[in-house]
Amino acid sequence: MRRFAMFLALGLTLVSCAGLGDETAGEEGGFLYSDGGGEAAPAATVAAADDSSEPDVDLVLDSSDRRVVRNASLQLQASDTRETFDKIVNLTETVGGFVASAQVLPVTTEDGQPDISMVLRVPADGLTETMRAMKELADEVVSESQSAQDVSEQFVDLEARLINLEALETELRALLTEVRAQPDADPAKLLTVFNELASVRGQIEQIEGELQYLSGLTAMATLNVSLTQTPAAVPVVEEPWAPAEAVREAARDLIAALQGIANWVIGFVIYTLPVLLLTLSLPAVAGYLVYRRWLRTRGGPPTPAGPEPQPS
Repeated sequence: MRRFAMFLALGLTLVSCAGLGDETAGEEGGFLYSDGGGEAAPAATVAAADDSSEPDVDLVLDSSDRRVVRNASLQLQASDTRETFDKIVNLTETVGGFVASAQVLPVTTEDGQPDISMVLRVPADGLTETMRAMKELADEVVSESQSAQDVSEQFVDLEARLINLEALETELRALLTEVRAQPDADPAKLLTVFNELASVRGQIEQIEGELQYLSGLTAMATLNVSLTQTPAAVPVVEEPWAPAEAVREAARDLIAALQGIANWVIGFVIYTLPVLLLTLSLPAVAGYLVYRRWLRTRGGPPTPAGPEPQPS
């Protein structure tokens, strides 16, 4: 009974420490999901644990075992973006990488080339050489950038927690076997040890997944590439000067102007002038009739006086 209580207390202590480590790693993390294979975890030196409830784990990490997450971007210009895109894809597959995503935008002009953006995953140890080869495929490099994030500390922490949990799992399995072997085994004790063992196994699988996830991030770098068409050079004189063509164009403009004037005159004489005369004649006739009626109502126009008779 004393051994069971001792192992159970040790298990609860280690599980709580591992849970605290998960929260700390979650706060220090912040990586985007990335697929791809990973490498083996770095070698580490583990110190022996003392008699305290929390084992003292001291990991010494060599500088050559640094784990770094690398990201880079390239903005390129090419006269034929589709052909350059195919060459970049072939180069990526040749160096052992792959295309994570690609987007080809629609062409806006008849003779234009589409803008292309892609996300590539390439081996981290050959990122610089891959970028140099891609730049040689383009006409011009508009911009480039690289960034890196050291996650070695997270690797060390996860590996230490994994070692402790695996040791605890071994002890719990031995304890479960011992409890089962007792003639008067208590089912409640068996269930407690079994639940604790299942919890430890779940944490082990979680840490193994995190290690594989970080290994994928560090083994394969993320490279964002954008392709745009190279702007065409504008000549000083777009078209040669042609005086004869200028004369012909001026003559065409003059003829078109004379035709327009002739069309206006024809339209005015045939349509506008008759309508104008008809429109003005009606008010004029009506006015004249009104004037004649007004004169009759006043007794007619005065009779002009004749010449005075001469004295005889």
